[in-house]
Amino acid sequence: MTGLDCFLNGFSLILKPGLRQYFVIPILINTVVLLLLAGTGYQYFNSWIDIIMGWFPDWMSALYWLVWIIALLVVLVLVLFLFTFIANIIASPFNALLSIKVEEQLTGSPPVSNVSIWMVLPRTIAREVMKLFYVIPRLLFLVILTVIPVVNTVSPFLWVLFGAWMMAIQYADYGADNNDLSFGELKDRLGECRMDAVMFGLPAYLLLTVPVVNLILMPVGVAGGTRFWVEHLR
Repeated sequence: MTGLDCFLNGFSLILKPGLRQYFVIPILINTVVLLLLAGTGYQYFNSWIDIIMGWFPDWMSALYWLVWIIALLVVLVLVLFLFTFIANIIASPFNALLSIKVEEQLTGSPPVSNVSIWMVLPRTIAREVMKLFYVIPRLLFLVILTVIPVVNTVSPFLWVLFGAWMMAIQYADYGADNNDLSFGELKDRLGECRMDAVMFGLPAYLLLTVPVVNLILMPVGVAGGTRFWVEHLR
């Protein structure tokens, strides 16, 4: 089963009997966070674009349309990452539970873990913070590349590629965490099937920009990511 197949399988998994009730709360959380960010983005969007365009040297003003497109992509990517991080922090305990139920249905047995059920909440939140520290330096590196003349012409592709990689890490991590696999070991295993990981994460990342669909993306991603864990990483 390819990475793309695993992601698409998430849509059917969340509709299976016994799993449907576990994706309602993540969808509600997604809706609230997205509406708040959309309202904030609408209010400050032009200001953010102007700030990022100010990073570029004056001689690039002749390429105004290109600079504007790059600035737009940077703003969208940063907002999408912020949306993903906030929503996943809040919904992490519910996502962990959904992942447990999906794995149990796929394999016939629950994840193997020595951690008490009472530690699921603090552990999943700590895991999200760990992923944030993984993302921040790489985002800063991409921002720097974005303002370097000539090099920045490939930065939109790098932003999308990085977004796909982070979606794979984000949603495969629930299965890994539920089975007591460290974050470092998860990255190593994903590196061994990098192409499948990117093919899983790419549609997840692109669907973040699609209205309505992005509201159900979190539970779909968790279910599909658990399928990816079972098929490629376990």
